[in-house]
Amino acid sequence: MGGIAMEDNRNLEEEMASTGEEHRQGRAMDRRLLLKTLGMAGAAIAAGGLIRQGAEVSAQGSTVTGAVYGGGTLCASGNCVINTTIAELRGATAADPDHVHFVRDAGQEGHFRYDPADTTSADNTGTVLVAGSGYRFKRLYSGALNVKWFGAKGDGSSDDAAAIQAAVDAAQNRGDTLYFPTADYMITVPIVIGASKRSIRIVGDGFQKGSWIRAHSSVTPTSPIKAAFVFDDTRVAERFEFSDIVIQGETGKLEYGIYTKKISHSLFRRIRIVQTKIAALAIGYGWCNDIETCEFSFNFGDAILFTADNVNMLNIINTKLFANEGIAINMAYYTLGTRISGCSIEDNKVCGVFAKMLNSPLNITENYFENNGEVGYQLQNPNRLVRSCIIVNGNTTANIIANTYPSGAIRIANNLISVSADESFVTCYSAGSSMEIANNTFVRYKTPAVSYAALRTGTSKTGLGAKVNHVRIYGNGVWENHKSALQLRPIWVEDMAQSTTLLHYAWIQGVPGAQYAPDPSLFTVVSAAGGGILSPSAVKFNGHDVYELAGSANTDVFGFTIDLADYPRLAGKYVYIAFYAKAQAASTGAAAYSSQLGMSTTAYAPDTSWRLISYTDLMPASGTVSFGLRKISVSAASSLLISLPVLKEIGAPTDSLVEN
Repeated sequence: MGGIAMEDNRNLEEEMASTGEEHRQGRAMDRRLLLKTLGMAGAAIAAGGLIRQGAEVSAQGSTVTGAVYGGGTLCASGNCVINTTIAELRGATAADPDHVHFVRDAGQEGHFRYDPADTTSADNTGTVLVAGSGYRFKRLYSGALNVKWFGAKGDGSSDDAAAIQAAVDAAQNRGDTLYFPTADYMITVPIVIGASKRSIRIVGDGFQKGSWIRAHSSVTPTSPIKAAFVFDDTRVAERFEFSDIVIQGETGKLEYGIYTKKISHSLFRRIRIVQTKIAALAIGYGWCNDIETCEFSFNFGDAILFTADNVNMLNIINTKLFANEGIAINMAYYTLGTRISGCSIEDNKVCGVFAKMLNSPLNITENYFENNGEVGYQLQNPNRLVRSCIIVNGNTTANIIANTYPSGAIRIANNLISVSADESFVTCYSAGSSMEIANNTFVRYKTPAVSYAALRTGTSKTGLGAKVNHVRIYGNGVWENHKSALQLRPIWVEDMAQSTTLLHYAWIQGVPGAQYAPDPSLFTVVSAAGGGILSPSAVKFNGHDVYELAGSANTDVFGFTIDLADYPRLAGKYVYIAFYAKAQAASTGAAAYSSQLGMSTTAYAPDTSWRLISYTDLMPASGTVSFGLRKISVSAASSLLISLPVLKEIGAPTDSLVEN
């Protein structure tokens, strides 16, 4: 790293070869060529031992021999390479711009030249050395900066924070790559990256060789460092890269590995972050960032944490998220587009993926999930522990369920799930436009056998109200030799009493579209609740027959009874009763009824338009259940029109003929 390019070497060799005959004839080496030689190929000269051996290029002789000057100086035509140290350069009392100084300090080797035009640059140890006399010596290099040039020891005990900061600052001045060679770098304060400065690449030697950045032994978990790298967030940081480094939190001595609230078009690739206190990678507002082939494991909080709204078009690809005490991917703010693909998401104690609110589109595909949710996510309202791989909410308060900011275009497909402590694959309380759970494969290597839900959801009575719309569940299955240990059910619905849902729009593969409700002309009173009559109406609804409920403010419940002895298919199945209703006057509404749950709702319709009313229930294993509908009103003079009542399994959708 930091060496010359191969093309530069070839060009230089050709140029030197073309002048060889001139040297043999005793001609002086051209000054510009010498400086080019030293500036471009100085590292190669040093590696060949010429400078350290004190050899000399004679300005007059016919061969590269001659007297030795100063026991460490290589000269030609008055242009010299001087073997020196950083301390000696800082103590220099004279300087010649035609001379190049080879610094031999271990880890900081390189060529410097005096710049007489510069009187202001600060000494940063790595690329600028300032003598007490004011002379400024500039490093001659191409390619990446080396963090060791700036004094970083990487010995596992020295505090390298100041040296690394100087290296970052120098890299940002030019927009350079900053290279961390294999070593163990310790820090006591965060390394600050200027978001308003030039973008840089921070690269190391990868996981195996180990470019490690760790909290110093003097740091304690009770007073942790904010992060190894912190962006100052003065603006949206653009086009940064972190690659092939390891950040070690040392049992919580770092709150974060990398922290930013504003970043775009940046890449986190082949980095490993472990044992941080709050989150390995904290990322905020911005667009089109990529997290690729990383590992965030054994952190005491989350692996990836959103720190601000609008984390837009984020890609998390081929990344290992393992054994974190919190959440693997905690989307704690809203975002327009997250793609999670090819990841291994295992043993994360709270859950694998958490979407707090408004994530659209959300794509979770081709991942491996195992044993997420052993501790579970504790909800406050409702007071409930959720053990699930993926949790989707729609509220500004994470642990209170609401449908205020629903996610949309959710696609969870082609994943492999090894079921362990979790009770459901996806728990979703807020999906505004659509949710697809498709072609996922489930296995279980543990005993005892368990029942497991592809989707766990709620109703209007869950917390402040849950709602999932246009759910599609298909192509999911259990490996053949695991079916005795795992019973996969497509859906699990909570809080059904006195509630409403949109589950009449759900489609589940394998659920027949059978309609179990009789014609309304066959309805009878299934619950006496106030009288009234149900009779045919002359009105039509989209060409279909209409019936009228009237004669009482709050009528009896008119409906039908299902005997499971006659309908064994429905035993233990989720069903819904649905019908279209139109209030003929203000302060009038409709309610659905189940003998197991009672009335669905007592709310009046906001207007006199046709509306679709539905109510969800779970059928028992045997016995009878009655279903029906009634009018609710403040006036006996008002009436309610109804049409197209159905009873179907959840998963057999009813096409809406109205806009609710």
